Amino acid sequence: MVPVVLALVVYLVTQDDDRVSTTAPTTTAPPEDVAPLTGLPGDFDRRLDRPALFVKIDNVEAARPPAGLDRADIVIEEQVEGDLSRLAAVFHSTDADPVGPVRSTRTTDIELASLFGRPLFASSGGNASVLAQLADADVVDIGHNVSGEGFARSSDRRAPHNLFTSTPALYDKAPESPPPPEPLFAYLDEGEALPESATPVGGVALSFGGSEVSRFTWDEASGTWLRHQRGTPHVDTDGVQLAPENVVVLEITYDTSGQLGRSTPHGELSGEGRAVVLTQGHAVEGTWARPSLEGPLALTGADGEVIELTPGQTFLELPPAGGWSYL
Repeated sequence: MVPVVLALVVYLVTQDDDRVSTTAPTTTAPPEDVAPLTGLPGDFDRRLDRPALFVKIDNVEAARPPAGLDRADIVIEEQVEGDLSRLAAVFHSTDADPVGPVRSTRTTDIELASLFGRPLFASSGGNASVLAQLADADVVDIGHNVSGEGFARSSDRRAPHNLFTSTPALYDKAPESPPPPEPLFAYLDEGEALPESATPVGGVALSFGGSEVSRFTWDEASGTWLRHQRGTPHVDTDGVQLAPENVVVLEITYDTSGQLGRSTPHGELSGEGRAVVLTQGHAVEGTWARPSLEGPLALTGADGEVIELTPGQTFLELPPAGGWSYL
């Protein structure tokens, strides 16, 4: 009888072990990655391991509508000749296909690009002086001036406003993959309140040496700032209006003296100046500072604290002094 009893005990223990093994273990979900240029958490499928991609975008009426701007982590607006502006779309956590129209490099872009470490840099080219400076800059030039690979001209608009590309094509074209960028801005935690200095505003209007070029108006329903260009909604090729979560305005100085090959306005991106951050329907005023072109950008409020943004897309606006006003 002893063997039978032992067999029964073994059977019961085995069955008990089986019951334990079928119970789902308690697990903790792995922390989500956070995109450094948007502050958004998520699963980015290793895109955060790659460098930032800086693409120059045309912004005159003949170039509208643009493609891919709604997918960029950061979009920068800078002054060029006359009262015109041009854009730079900075991609990192997302991809876009198509992107464009792609236009030429300006010297301001070289100082902007250094905000993103050693980015990939794509443009349609530039004059000899600008391209010489670009060659000396800490960027990986993958522009149309290097080769036409990854670019194509659209037949539905006239040159030079018809050069398009895509982020996958440009990343595939890059001969090297530098480190990813560091965060450009600080972001609010979920549920964190705006500082007491934040003031409700309806939006901001911007000019770049002349009449109004662009404006952003607060849209409570979407929690975004709707962009208008020359008095009409600024929509992309899908008919969707550009609408970032944040608008950061930095007053900067433009040098038009022609020094160092600067035959068109050159924005000075080192030093300090007035800043305003528009987020969550409010404006937070302060100052920007960047002691050197090798250093980071700092946004500081009147209380001496770092100004934090809402996670999401940001338009970085660079008007001259007096080139913006609240709506």
